[in-house]
Amino acid sequence: PHCSHISHHASKDAGRRKLCVPTMTPLLRTTLGLVLAALIMSGDAYAPPPASPRWSSLRASTASVDGASSSPTAVESRRSASHAEEAEEDNITTRDLLSLDYIRSTLIRQEETIIFALIERAQFRQNDVCYELGGVPGLGTPPGSVAANGGEEEEELSFLDFMLTGTEALHSIVRRYESPEEHAFFPSRLPKRSNSLSELDYPSLLSNDPAISGLNWNKILYDKYLSVVVPSIAAKGDDEQYGSTVIADIAALQALSKRVHFGKFVAESKYRSNPSGFQKLVDAGDAEGVMALLTNAKVEEQVLTRARLKATTYGREPLMSSLPSVRGGDDDDNTTSIIAAAAAMAVVAAVEAVKKSDHSTIKGKVDPAIIESIYRQLIIPMTKDIEVAYLFLRCGREPPVEYQSDRMSVDITELETRDIV
Repeated sequence: PHCSHISHHASKDAGRRKLCVPTMTPLLRTTLGLVLAALIMSGDAYAPPPASPRWSSLRASTASVDGASSSPTAVESRRSASHAEEAEEDNITTRDLLSLDYIRSTLIRQEETIIFALIERAQFRQNDVCYELGGVPGLGTPPGSVAANGGEEEEELSFLDFMLTGTEALHSIVRRYESPEEHAFFPSRLPKRSNSLSELDYPSLLSNDPAISGLNWNKILYDKYLSVVVPSIAAKGDDEQYGSTVIADIAALQALSKRVHFGKFVAESKYRSNPSGFQKLVDAGDAEGVMALLTNAKVEEQVLTRARLKATTYGREPLMSSLPSVRGGDDDDNTTSIIAAAAAMAVVAAVEAVKKSDHSTIKGKVDPAIIESIYRQLIIPMTKDIEVAYLFLRCGREPPVEYQSDRMSVDITELETRDIV
């Protein structure tokens, strides 16, 4: 690329050096603007969750100490109470972790989990044998699981089903699927927990309607993951890495499942902000009206932009050869040069990433346009389908047939990518 030489004044002993950075072309300026816009839009996304409530019990006990505090016993009591109070303030409860503030922030944090999981899966071939019934013979019953629907004879499973069922059986022992934010892909195969772990105190953020707690979109998510997502991110063929493939599949499926089912919490929050509006639409059987009322196009576009830019960042190797060498020592000028070069390369990388690309040449990494399409055509629509179904049940009516858990209201068979101009 064309370069402009920027003279950089160094320390007294280093003389003058020149740093080559790309000329700010219109496309470069556009991309830099996108990067900055994404950073601004997600500026509060990485703030830590709100601090847990500061319980007052210990403060009340210390405040009750009378005026005879100069005695050694009183001083020691206050010191012990102070230490206990500090330790208590370091703790949080399950109720704190499922507050509405936590829900808002975790949706953004889940983007990293999903993108890294998809990048991990993309390093292996499609390995279709992992998804075929009997493709890996002689698997038997997944460890720790129970027979499907209480049957005595074990049905034949694919290698992914076998590993996923066993993983869920193990995770259920440590209470994973007792959480309202977790949903098993094979709930009928989960064993009953018999260990001494106590039940966790989850806040009542969702409706207590059993039909709502039973909402589970994992069947259609599983089908779309295998038929749409895997062919989009993984190269065709077989590399014999079956164990690594299904482990990566499980991580991706669990991350996607958690993300789409957070639609329940989003729907409850939206319902509480406008109960009469949603009730009126549900009473009229207006599913399209419910969908329109819960849709925030601006926020959705921010999610898509963030997902594409994060995939651009995480899916590329740093251009280390273009960085100035680090000599060591206290040379502020050298540090400044490294930062300037890295910033310039980040912008160039973003330009290259958003340009139209031949997806067939992507190896080992995921095209950012594919990640955006997964969000635009699968994650966001499925989340909203769950929200519509939840809101209908919340308002006392069965959701329309197109919002049943075994389908998507707008079906997809392949991903369509769009290019940023």
